[in-house]
Amino acid sequence: MQQLFFVNTKKMEKTLLLEGIEYAEDNLQNDEASHLKVDKALIPKLMDLDGKRIIDFGCGMGGMTLWYAKNWDCEIYGVDIDHHHITVAEHLKLKHQISNVYFEQRNIVEDPLAGKFDYIFLNDVVEHIREDYLVNIFQQLSKALGPKGRIFISYPPWKSPYASHLNHVIKIPWVQFFPKGIVDQLIEKHNHPIVGDLEGDLREAYDGLNHMTHKKLMGIMNQTDLKLAYRKSHCIVNRISAFENINLRFFPLNFLITKEFALFEK
Repeated sequence: MQQLFFVNTKKMEKTLLLEGIEYAEDNLQNDEASHLKVDKALIPKLMDLDGKRIIDFGCGMGGMTLWYAKNWDCEIYGVDIDHHHITVAEHLKLKHQISNVYFEQRNIVEDPLAGKFDYIFLNDVVEHIREDYLVNIFQQLSKALGPKGRIFISYPPWKSPYASHLNHVIKIPWVQFFPKGIVDQLIEKHNHPIVGDLEGDLREAYDGLNHMTHKKLMGIMNQTDLKLAYRKSHCIVNRISAFENINLRFFPLNFLITKEFALFEK
């Protein structure tokens, strides 16, 4: 994959770099992390990544990218548009000496991917990108799939108690449904810098959410040549063993869905 270099206009503070490394390292090492626990349990059941060529698109700070590389004998590329995310990922790769992973800052619409890949992962990515951009992105990702290639997507749907991405600081589930003025006040009270060249604080991160739902995602995918092969809706009720494998998508239990998982193929 071609290595690209970009001029960055904002230097990341050391404290943010260290916070980013700590967060990404937890994503790598902690299989019980609440926002990734189901992902890490589900992925090995659905696919064997040994010997595969993989893209982790929107890899962020690289925690999951390094998790794939550590657990499978695969060749994996972590691609993200944010310079600060890639900086953290490279630090973590060096710290853990994981050799079968490569990180790159790249806009794949302007600079499409070269070569073919067996799997493309988007973990907690699609909810952060404008819907009209997503059409072009998935068209490009589809072109990068090899024979029998698949795209795996996970995200918290907008009705999720945690979809606001504010729960770790505001600690109020479903806060996204509060009146806008109240949400603005809560964000202002708790706002602080985060690791990101493009979204540098909580306000920018929240405003960047696209309120993703399965219906919206399918509307996007219907403009590509990708077809849904698998879907799982993980609900809080699924924590009860008797309901573990049941998709509870009807009202009002659809408000308890914490993660949607979808597998697409050509």
